[in-house]
Amino acid sequence: MADKITGNILVIDDDESILRLLSKFLKSEGHKVVTDMNGINALEVFKNEKFDLVITDMYMPDLDGLDIIRNIKDIDQNIPIIVLTAAGSITNVVQSLKLGAFNYMAKPVNINEVREIIQKAFLTNAANRQQKNFYAFLQSAVSVFKIKSAVEHLEEISYYLNNMLVFYGFSSNWQIQLAFTEAFTNAVCHGNNSSPDKFVLCEIAFSRHEVIISIEDEGAGFKVPDLKNYQLNDDIYAGSGRGIFLINSYMDSVEFNDKGNRIKMSKKRD
Repeated sequence: MADKITGNILVIDDDESILRLLSKFLKSEGHKVVTDMNGINALEVFKNEKFDLVITDMYMPDLDGLDIIRNIKDIDQNIPIIVLTAAGSITNVVQSLKLGAFNYMAKPVNINEVREIIQKAFLTNAANRQQKNFYAFLQSAVSVFKIKSAVEHLEEISYYLNNMLVFYGFSSNWQIQLAFTEAFTNAVCHGNNSSPDKFVLCEIAFSRHEVIISIEDEGAGFKVPDLKNYQLNDDIYAGSGRGIFLINSYMDSVEFNDKGNRIKMSKKRD
């Protein structure tokens, strides 16, 4: 993986202990951090300073997380927002994702998860800023990648995917990028158990109307979830539950093969 990306992060939570924990950790990771316990005040701070990412609590007395997302997205549509929510609860999580939140974390926060999600947010946002239409002469394209089972290859494939998304005019780039990131990471870490002797097969097919992404690992497969009724179970950190939840929330269609080692997902161009 490329060097760690750092940035200016605004953290909003009415719990002072959470603010202290996140501030101390994020600063130790090299980020600049601004904290605020009041959502209304935080919005004024956001208007007057340039931030690269926002972390906000979902439930606060003065202004809840959904209102904060709406207001921040009115100011900067592209900034990634991470939502903090109570452990075991997904109330309002889906709505926050639909409003434009990048991801969510359950309390009590897991420091390793904080690091991982923030890096995904920065990586995705950096890719979205690349506007080089290397493939502008194409009307459609199907690309197949056989990739060694290692997460460090994610950045290169994400860069390619973003270039094609830009050309085909997808406005939901970061949602597609995050769905791809979750599916690829699941294939490497859970499907192939990070074995260097195994491969991940990625197929990315673009047309004028949609993108279809297939990712297949060489593992034994998983029990295929009932996507129509799929909700995050109580153990949100087990296996690929979080990834499937996010993918199913972001993409227009998601399906698995019978073995459960290949996911196929599609998103129409807005």
